[in-house]
Amino acid sequence: MPSSFLILLSCILIENTKMAEIKITSPIGKTVGNTPHEVRMVQQALNRHMNCKLGYRPIKEDGRLSSETLEAIRIFQEMIGIIPVDSIILPNGATHRALNQSVIRILNPSAACMIADQEKVRQIIIDRVNIVERKAWQALNPAKIPLNDWGYQSIAIHHAGNSFSCGANGVDALKQAEKIDMKSFNQISYHYAIDCKGIAYEALDIRHKGAHIEKGNTGVIGIVFLADLSVRGEAARYGPGVANVTRNNGVRAGVSEFLGVQKDRLAVAHDEPSELQLSKAEKLVKTLAEFFPIRKLGGHREFAQSAGTSRACPGIYGMIIAEQLRMKFGFAKP
Repeated sequence: MPSSFLILLSCILIENTKMAEIKITSPIGKTVGNTPHEVRMVQQALNRHMNCKLGYRPIKEDGRLSSETLEAIRIFQEMIGIIPVDSIILPNGATHRALNQSVIRILNPSAACMIADQEKVRQIIIDRVNIVERKAWQALNPAKIPLNDWGYQSIAIHHAGNSFSCGANGVDALKQAEKIDMKSFNQISYHYAIDCKGIAYEALDIRHKGAHIEKGNTGVIGIVFLADLSVRGEAARYGPGVANVTRNNGVRAGVSEFLGVQKDRLAVAHDEPSELQLSKAEKLVKTLAEFFPIRKLGGHREFAQSAGTSRACPGIYGMIIAEQLRMKFGFAKP
């Protein structure tokens, strides 16, 4: 009998080690509450129930609401069929009651294994391309867990914009981009970033959906060059326009677009991509294409045009990069 079947059978039929009942007085997970000693009890129960699942990695039982704890709650809910799968444990709710059971019935035994496989691919990409992981540059946790994404077929090239330059430290520039994105999207929007020294960073976990293309993020990996790759006037020439932004997103967004256009008209300095950046981008794209069925690659501007909108990003030099990568790897335009 296959060992994986025996593991699953033991999870369903064998009574787990007895454990004191979990008592929680406020919600645990992606919500307010999260009393440390109650979080610790939940962590202990999650490890107890899921330790025998193929691919599951036990989480730290430290009372801290880590991203790993939120992910474990989500996997637990998915495995036993709790709806909604929201990473929230309400006092005496379905997830709370399930955690207090000695034996649970598993409806989706592959949930933890699927996450483990994706984590393995994520780590291989990081190791092959020598990418600085999120924890190494002390990335902020998203305000809420991003939606999952994995069926990537496209890559979008971005630049950070005319508030950035190659003169800045790469981590500082990435943290600046993160700060901007957290205000708008509650998460950093790109999956990978490359600074002017050719150092690549993990921006957003590849298992999560980005926020780098308006209404078009599903199945698209976002790569941002931490530089200003546009020349003066591109924001007015290729951008969505102040009137359109105001009409679609309100006065505040329109004012922000107006200020950005005016700033761009006065911007004399810009960056040109370094050979180190280009080399790293090629290596990253080549590696991504080994694990995902990438068919299209383009600049943010091209993705916007295909959706009937307008964007100046990634600037004229970013568009040259996109064209070079397309030619090298034989990808189509968006």
